[in-house]
Amino acid sequence: MSLAGAIADARKSATRMYINNFADKGRQNTIDMLLGRLVEQRPVYLYDPVNDLVNYELRERSHSRQPDIVAVGFQEIVELSPQQIMSTDPSRRQVWEQAVRLAINSRMRGSTEEEYVLLRSGQLVGAALLIFVRSSALRKIKNVEGSVKKTGMSGMAGNKGAVAIRMEYANTRICLVTAHLAAGFANYEQRNIDYHTISHGLRFQRNRTIDDHDTVIWLGDFNYRIGLSDDKVRRLIQAGDLGTLYQNDQLNLQMIAGRVFPFYAESPITFMPTYKYDNGTDKYDTSEKARIPAWCDRILRKGNNLKQIDYATAPLRFSDHRPVYATFRCTVESIDEQRKGDLSQILYERRKPNATLARADDDEKAHEDHAGYVSVADGLPPASSDRRKWWLDHGLAARSQIQPPQNNARLNPIRPSNPFAAAHEPDWIMVERSEEPEGPVNRIGNLPMVPPSRGSRVSLRPPDPKPGTSHLSSVQVSSKDELASPSLPSPRRFSTGSRKPAPPVPEKPTSLSKSGAGFIGPTMNALGRFPTEDPMKGNSSNTPFPSLSARKGSGPTASQSGQPPPRPGNKGRRPPPPAASQSRTLSVSRGDGEKDSPQGNLLDQEDEGARTIPPLQPLRPT
Repeated sequence: MSLAGAIADARKSATRMYINNFADKGRQNTIDMLLGRLVEQRPVYLYDPVNDLVNYELRERSHSRQPDIVAVGFQEIVELSPQQIMSTDPSRRQVWEQAVRLAINSRMRGSTEEEYVLLRSGQLVGAALLIFVRSSALRKIKNVEGSVKKTGMSGMAGNKGAVAIRMEYANTRICLVTAHLAAGFANYEQRNIDYHTISHGLRFQRNRTIDDHDTVIWLGDFNYRIGLSDDKVRRLIQAGDLGTLYQNDQLNLQMIAGRVFPFYAESPITFMPTYKYDNGTDKYDTSEKARIPAWCDRILRKGNNLKQIDYATAPLRFSDHRPVYATFRCTVESIDEQRKGDLSQILYERRKPNATLARADDDEKAHEDHAGYVSVADGLPPASSDRRKWWLDHGLAARSQIQPPQNNARLNPIRPSNPFAAAHEPDWIMVERSEEPEGPVNRIGNLPMVPPSRGSRVSLRPPDPKPGTSHLSSVQVSSKDELASPSLPSPRRFSTGSRKPAPPVPEKPTSLSKSGAGFIGPTMNALGRFPTEDPMKGNSSNTPFPSLSARKGSGPTASQSGQPPPRPGNKGRRPPPPAASQSRTLSVSRGDGEKDSPQGNLLDQEDEGARTIPPLQPLRPT
């Protein structure tokens, strides 16, 4: 085979491979599906650690320019003495200001970046905080303030305490705090108290606190120790077992328990304990006190706009502590005040015509009142809420527009008022009457509010099925003559409401008498009625009530004489004794001026209840 033939075969093989693997649509869809590139698929990330490290370094190098803000915190920059504890000597702080500014600006030589300038510094005896910013960032910073808080000797001495400086970078509020808390291995409770004293007691202008900021960074000597013996801590340090050391760190345990620094975070510690070294060496304390190594120097952060990049120690050996440093990337807000003012004016003019009064202390309701003011789409009403009911015609009461399905349909008064409860009663009932009774009329369905008359009965029957109508029931009002009809269902009695029910019949007949007067008062019969005979005339033959012999069957019974039978409660009771020879007729008049006939309707009299009898005076013999 010639060289040209070999090249041609290689070209054909490459073409076939390309067509089979890339040009084939089916195979390309399979590859895209495996990589998660199809619609509604999550992308599949291939694990390539080398490529990930290269990309990370490239991203970090893109942000390799110098930071805009540099904060340096100091502790014990002066020798403690009674004079220094009660007053602050600024000379040592000024020396450190000059040294730090020269050190960070020396790195700017030969570059085009601006130098750093001192923004503000603060000092509390041996604790000091210095803030340096780039000269180009000064125009973005405003409202710079400083404050201090003493915690030594119950707040009287400044050997322990904190220094804080706040600022507003663009529209983001930043607060930096350096603190020196109580010392001692077992004194962690006092350190917790010092933190709370500083957090709640340190105040800026307008009563601002540390927690009133978007970004907060604490740095300093917190003096929290490792709760293990000196020998064990040193062995773990030699073995490089930082995990076991951190599990016994007092600050870590107190933060987990929620007793100190709530909502603060700390990056993983990857460096050895920073306390206590022999000056000028990398050896831990070899003195007689043999201090247990610990991470006394810490940096904590709080804020959703913060991202920590570095957390390490600096190789400086002129102190018994190793200084720690951290680098943060902070996202700040920048608001165009001119556009904000214009937009506020537009919103105010739009809101003003439909403004509603709201309580100033009810932020939730006020926010709800403003929410959804603009419709989400054209042609749709704005979102409703408990305070804004657009469907009720500007807050008017709701009105029901439900009409009865038929003219004689009424709402069922027996149905439960809860529409969601299970009930067997229909919603509507059919009322069949010869004429509407006079009386007040209900608003819903013109249902009369007066009950049926005495002796009437209300019965329910299923309605005639009609398509498109709701479930109805019929109410039939019949006279009392039809009560004995077995074809009708059991009646539903309605109370009149305006008259009281009849009192119970007494067990024994009631009589009024007075010894020596020769008078026997009127006696009630078993039905609770007084006889109409005149006791003075002795006319006992005209009594309308059946005699005792008639009740025993010797004469016409009450039912045979046209009178209704006695009430069930009177069964088995003794009849009243016969009236005396000397008696007096007693009559009771109705309100319309007509007297009750002795042969009147006993059922009506029974339903009406007992009437009041005027007091009787005894007759004196003549």
